[in-house]
Amino acid sequence: MLILNKDQEKESYIYIERKLNKYTIEDFQLKLCHETWEPDFDGNNIGKIFNTFLNIFLRTHYSNFPLIQAKYKMNQNSWITLRIVTSSKNKRELYKELQNNNNNNNVILASYYRDYSKILSMVMRRAEKIEYNKLILNSLNKVTTTWGIINKKSGRNKNY
Repeated sequence: MLILNKDQEKESYIYIERKLNKYTIEDFQLKLCHETWEPDFDGNNIGKIFNTFLNIFLRTHYSNFPLIQAKYKMNQNSWITLRIVTSSKNKRELYKELQNNNNNNNVILASYYRDYSKILSMVMRRAEKIEYNKLILNSLNKVTTTWGIINKKSGRNKNY
């Protein structure tokens, strides 16, 4: 993914990707099926045969899967990073393993799960606090921003 521009007001990214869906894949396969391959592969020069195949394949690939601009809108909780998501998945896997494990290691695993959960909670609170402090510091109307954060946290206002 190539990020070209970050729109600060809307918190979105514009990036370039290939148009890839069921119809473009079927058209790609159809064009490859209808390609005449025999004259291109006659001969003993492996390098020439490979280059011919690659040229045909890439020409068909680029024509069927064009580059398009797309926007990726950031989620409302921008403090949730990839590391937090990964750690949450790991915590969930530990919980599943703890539920399915009934042997002597259960006490050790439970202790590890408790410690992992405490550390993850602390990291999440710290990341959220840093994000909200950044929002307040960069705001023109600090009181409105603060009340927006309070309402969001209390569940009264879902739009902020």
